[in-house]
Amino acid sequence: MLSHKVLTRQDVGRAASYYEDGADDYYAGEGDSSAWQGKGAEALGLEGAVDSRRFRELLAGRVTADDPMSRSATRRDSQSRIGIDLTFSAPKSVSLQALVGGDERIVEAHDRAVARAIAAAEERAQTRKKVKGESRVEDTRNLVVAKFRHETSREQDPQLHTHALVLNLTRRSDGAWRALRNDEIVKATKYLGAMYRAELAAELQDVGYALRHGREGTFELAHMERAQLIAFSRRTEQIERRMAQEGLTPENATSEQKQRVKLATRPRKVSVDRQALFAGWHARARELRIDLTRPAPFDAGHRRRTASGRRDPGAAAHSAGEGARRSVRFAIAHLTERQAIIEERELLDVALKHAVGRATLPNVRREIARLSSIGYLIPESPLYRAADAPINAPGSPKGAWVAAEVRRGMARDEARTHIDAAIAGGRLVLVERRFTTQTALEREKRILRIERDGRGAAQPIGGSDQIRSRLASTDLNDGQRAAVELITTSPHRVVGVQGYAGTGKSHMLDHAKGLAEERGHRVVALAPYAAHVRALRELGVEAKTLASFLAAGDKALDDKTMLVIDEAGTVPTRQMERALKLAEQAGARVVLLGDTGQTKAIEAGRPFHQLQAAGMQTAVMAEIERQKDPALREAVSLAARGESESSLARLSDVREVRDDHERRRAIAADYAQLPEEERASTIVVAGTNEARREINRAIREDLGLAGRGHEFATLTRRDTTQAERAFSKNYSPGDVIQPERDYPKAGLSRGGLYEVVENGPGNRLTVRAEKGEVVEFSPMTCRRLSVYEPERSELAAGDRVRITRNDAARDLANGDRFAVADVTRETVTLTDGKRTVELPANKPLHVDHAYATTVHASQGTTAERVLIDVATKSRTTSQDVYYVAISRARQEARIYTDDLARLPAAVAREHAKHAALDLDRSDRNR
Repeated sequence: MLSHKVLTRQDVGRAASYYEDGADDYYAGEGDSSAWQGKGAEALGLEGAVDSRRFRELLAGRVTADDPMSRSATRRDSQSRIGIDLTFSAPKSVSLQALVGGDERIVEAHDRAVARAIAAAEERAQTRKKVKGESRVEDTRNLVVAKFRHETSREQDPQLHTHALVLNLTRRSDGAWRALRNDEIVKATKYLGAMYRAELAAELQDVGYALRHGREGTFELAHMERAQLIAFSRRTEQIERRMAQEGLTPENATSEQKQRVKLATRPRKVSVDRQALFAGWHARARELRIDLTRPAPFDAGHRRRTASGRRDPGAAAHSAGEGARRSVRFAIAHLTERQAIIEERELLDVALKHAVGRATLPNVRREIARLSSIGYLIPESPLYRAADAPINAPGSPKGAWVAAEVRRGMARDEARTHIDAAIAGGRLVLVERRFTTQTALEREKRILRIERDGRGAAQPIGGSDQIRSRLASTDLNDGQRAAVELITTSPHRVVGVQGYAGTGKSHMLDHAKGLAEERGHRVVALAPYAAHVRALRELGVEAKTLASFLAAGDKALDDKTMLVIDEAGTVPTRQMERALKLAEQAGARVVLLGDTGQTKAIEAGRPFHQLQAAGMQTAVMAEIERQKDPALREAVSLAARGESESSLARLSDVREVRDDHERRRAIAADYAQLPEEERASTIVVAGTNEARREINRAIREDLGLAGRGHEFATLTRRDTTQAERAFSKNYSPGDVIQPERDYPKAGLSRGGLYEVVENGPGNRLTVRAEKGEVVEFSPMTCRRLSVYEPERSELAAGDRVRITRNDAARDLANGDRFAVADVTRETVTLTDGKRTVELPANKPLHVDHAYATTVHASQGTTAERVLIDVATKSRTTSQDVYYVAISRARQEARIYTDDLARLPAAVAREHAKHAALDLDRSDRNR
């Protein structure tokens, strides 16, 4: 793995002594545990082992002897950067084999893998410079890196790792030494870590080790068991224990959360007797029966050899090429399931992780180039941004920059020359390359074509005058009337209704349905989630989930069918294209009902937005009725129009509690202090699952429910893509899978629960069924699997819960909310005031506490009061999330934030949901 930490001037003394401490290095020869690397280091004459005096001089900013403070353009206070610590850590089994087994070949392989990753980082080295008052970025491509290899963890376990200290220093083309602009290197840390693991895996296989692969490109040596590694990982156990106390797991925690826990639990590093520690490692290895036998080179059995016994280079190249092909295809499938446009860094990162042990970076780059050349991958035209613009600022093609200069009065030929000079001189810099796929482009084009070809192709359900006459006597407002009129009188096959949150879309649909059915039309509503389907059925509408409709054999569509797709803003391109294609073939009408301002589809695409932008006839319902408080209604209206900062100013209850845990406790306390009848109509909306879990725990404690019930096994869905679910390494022992259909050849039954026992070797998954039988199969052939993480949750009478999986036998829908009426060790009894449901506890429950919920889970619900946790730095805080959260409330919305000053900008952030057609493929840059 690779972690990074930015070091500041206050770290100088501590950093120098810590990195230079080679006392824990067992197997390196004298001086081998440290080394300089980088073209910048070469320019300074630095080679071989790191010299302590010179290292400290460079940390202090003294670049050359004759110019003691020659590095400029850096801050001189204690917070100014002195460098970045890139820490490359070998897998635990690799550390054991190298340091306890004494295999120096592994140490050498680790060193080479680190060196290659640093060389890749060096390609991203940049600095800023001023030319005639203009800021420019120069690609220097040189670094000064001091590497220090250490071999113990802070808990004195074997841990082979290298601190690569990238000094805040790089040399410009004019020979001047300046501060390093490290943005690109920091952004690339995931990719550099993947590269390190891929290189190390290839080296280890070359010396004969077989690997066992895990999630996110991780691996271990196959001959060591997980239990043996855990017993040798006291530091890991310490971190995971602290994470569990905070409701986190290694799989669901963010990088920031993991880093925070590591720092909070990190003990002070102490010196120990090397020989005693070494003897202790061997004793523990013997007790755990760890096999430390060294394999001979090329004995792993998975590489072809020539008659002489040497590895066949041609076969190895073919194998690496095939590994790269499969890995890049996996990366494309995985990434494009959620986004239609993918960044090159993401593509390389995911492909390298999947390729570990089968291909390295050059192989992956060649495959990306090949897929681009044949049109499977479609690269964006080169885009440029100003050098002094933020690193994430969007770019424009060269032609757009030329056109801008022409508009300012410059002749076109002169403008082209001027822009070419700006690019060559670093005033304009390339933004990161992006890609889409031919499949994504064609889907979006078909959606737009179906809507366009359907204009004027349908017979109106009723005449305009007649429909208006009927609507005049109803209680519908102007926006609702306009929507009903559009639905019933339009001659277009596909129409839209853009309805803001709380504008009475359901009431409008009830009237449209009545008019259509009077005239012989059948109305079928499709919704993305089962809870929405239930609400539609309560209106008397024939309703199905969109997924079940698309999967059904007989769709029963004809030219008298009106398909209403509810919550259309959350429907991805893949499903929208299939639904519109079916409607076109049958001659059916389609009404898309939703709100482009609310949260988007989890899968790729934003077709509802695209269709409106392309001219689909659309009625707008903007008269908000849900909010009874005038100020709250205005706040929601402003948020619906994208004016989040103005909306925030209309809310009367916005509080700042900087500490995350204290803020969540404050929310829980406020909720618990409400009268019981008000709590029943109050929901808490949290941005992350970590916050949701913590608030739920705190509320149960404040309500006095903790310790009053029974603990039950519950299941929490893992967020995985279809591409991930096809590979056994993406499952963890202890996970629970639930097939969505029967797989008789694999021995799997629909709805059954199977615990993952082993995730290899090869792409084989070993699971244990509820009655104990063990089944082994390839997930590549059993694609419709749901994956869950088992948990233990206490439920007590009085708890509020929600259902987390559809259960047709009990008429339960994902998202349904209940109160716990009673619990015994055998059963959990739920009620919603209208019906009672009894859940047997002899198997894990698809139930979760429902005091706090995420924004996505709250969409479609209504409450009198909403308490909202808003962390300004969280990636989940954005314009659409804020809008959905405050629009759930009828009477009151309270905001709890960590930073009042940053809050307006945080709720104004846009959550980018790209469409393939957004990719700039113009040739204006030529």
